[in-house]
Amino acid sequence: MHIGILQTGKINASIQDEFNSYPDMFETLLDGNPHHFSFTTFDVTASILPDSPDICDGYIITGSSAGVYEDHIWLEPLFSFIRACSGQHLPMVGICFGHQAIAHALGGTVVKFHDGWGVGNRQMTLHNADQLGTIIDQQIDDSSFSLPYFHQDQVTALPEGATLTASNGFCQIGGFIMDTHILCFQGHPEFSSRYCKALLEVRRESIGNSRTDKAHASLPNGNDRQKIGSWISHFFASHSGQSGHVGHACNTTS
Repeated sequence: MHIGILQTGKINASIQDEFNSYPDMFETLLDGNPHHFSFTTFDVTASILPDSPDICDGYIITGSSAGVYEDHIWLEPLFSFIRACSGQHLPMVGICFGHQAIAHALGGTVVKFHDGWGVGNRQMTLHNADQLGTIIDQQIDDSSFSLPYFHQDQVTALPEGATLTASNGFCQIGGFIMDTHILCFQGHPEFSSRYCKALLEVRRESIGNSRTDKAHASLPNGNDRQKIGSWISHFFASHSGQSGHVGHACNTTS
C-alpha cells in the first residue's frame, strides 16, 4: 500500500541536524508494524501536492508550526485536497496540525487556545472505542491512552458527521474519526522522547519555564505512541485493495 505523506512542517532549524524529518518519523513509526507500506513525501509548504487524490492509496498529514487560520499560500490548496480525498473516501490520518487541517477543511473550528501550550505526555480519555475499533479493524479494550503533545491550537468544534474519540480537561477534542476513512489525533505518536526534550528547550521561552519543566517531568513516564502507531497501521491496512490501485507509485516526490 502506497502512502502519501503531506509534509506541512519541518524540524526547527536549530535542531534539524540532530533528528530525522517528520516524514521519516512516520515511516519509522509504521515500519515496526506487520503491514507493508511504501511512502512518497509531498512538501506542501512548497506548494507540492499530488496531481490527484487517487495517485496514492492514503495520506498522512503531518504536524506544523502553522495555524489553519494563518495566511499561507499553500493552505487553501491543502484544504481543497483534503475535501477531494474525503469525497473519494480515501483514508487520511491527521496528526496535530493535520488533525486541525482536516477538521477545518471539512467544516470544523480551530482556534489558538486561550490557555496556551499543551506539551509533554498527556493522558486522554478514549471515547466511542467500538466505532474506532471498527475503522482500524481491531478490538479496543482501552479506556485511555497517552501521547506526546506539542500544540497551541485546538479543534473546538467537529465537522458534521465526525465522532469524538479522545479528550481530557485541557483538550476537549483530542481525536476524531469520520465514516471509515478519517483518523485524527492531536497528539504526536511519531515523536520520540528525545525529540520532545529537544523541542521543549527550543520553545522554552514561548512555553514558559514552569510548563516546560512540567512537560519534561512527564516524559520518563512513557506513553502509548507505539500502540497508536499500530492503530494507524491497521487503519491503512483495512483499506488495502479497496481503491483499486494498491501498489501504484506516486509520481511526485519532494
